Amino acid sequence: MADRNDEHYIESIKGSNAQCIMGRLTKGVDLFEGLLAVCKQHNVQTAAFDCIGSLKRVGYVQLKRNDNKELRYSEPIYVEKPVELLAGKGFIGLDEHDELDVHYHGMYVDSDGNISGGHFLRGENPTAVTIEFTLHPVHDIYLKRKTDSSLNLPVFQFSERG
Repeated sequence: MADRNDEHYIESIKGSNAQCIMGRLTKGVDLFEGLLAVCKQHNVQTAAFDCIGSLKRVGYVQLKRNDNKELRYSEPIYVEKPVELLAGKGFIGLDEHDELDVHYHGMYVDSDGNISGGHFLRGENPTAVTIEFTLHPVHDIYLKRKTDSSLNLPVFQFSERG
């Protein structure tokens, strides 16, 4: 039986072995907000996921070097036209305040045939038609976003859940 979250129009089904959750986000649901709602619905704090589908628009950043040759993210890049997700992989974990957080890198083709991608931004990627996803919960690994002292960037750090 499919669970329905009327607030966000999300469908998701939890497999009986709890190893896989598959579902879809419908038109207008933000990619990250939808996946985080599914995680909350199924009490998932750590997971890997992948997805395919279309976005009404896309917002992301890409790596670049500053004047000191340090790696940083670009200013946000916004593509204000429909795109199809070609590939990507993401992780769900906790941010520095113990709230659910998403890290996703994707590649897309826009409606003019241009291909690009990068590190997608939360709240900037609403579904155009549908996003179909597979979420793989992991119960014995802990992902926590912390600032990496060598990079001076917040990244997921992995540890055993204990």
